Amino acid sequence: MEFKEVLENRRSIRKYTKQAVEKEKVDAIIEAGLLAPSAHNTQPWQFIIVRDSIPEIVKLLKEEGEKHPEDESISKTADTISRGNTLILVYSDRLENPDFTLLSMGAMIENMLLKATDLGLGSLWIGNILKISSQVAHYFELDDTKLHLVSAVLLGYKEKDPKPLERKTLANSIIKEEK
Repeated sequence: MEFKEVLENRRSIRKYTKQAVEKEKVDAIIEAGLLAPSAHNTQPWQFIIVRDSIPEIVKLLKEEGEKHPEDESISKTADTISRGNTLILVYSDRLENPDFTLLSMGAMIENMLLKATDLGLGSLWIGNILKISSQVAHYFELDDTKLHLVSAVLLGYKEKDPKPLERKTLANSIIKEEK
């Protein structure tokens, strides 16, 4: 796929087939993330690749959703994760400069999402995983004083291609341009 085509075809996918994502594709997606720029070349990323424990993550999210019924997005996220078959938990091992670290992590995750599209996979960048970060750390026996859950990326084969969303135009995005 040409790069522009990858950019134009990337979508947040919430419905997946049952087909398993091959290890080679997961590795290629993470390797694309590793090529991202990072502030001061800190490369602050670490990953947990979740397959068999997806039902446990879904359970933890549903329990959190029951505690916060006003936030329907938590249970919707649980339902979406239950339809995927590979979840990559994205951790940072650098906590001393959170602003730069989060910028680096965002660049890395975007590389992963673009590579997933390039490989014909659907993906979803998940923020609601942060609402259960301590439970996830406990489940995977992690020291959350040394590793910080930043996000998650859900992968799978798309059930269908969603229509593109309307995007801002270049003219509507530039506030000012100096000569």
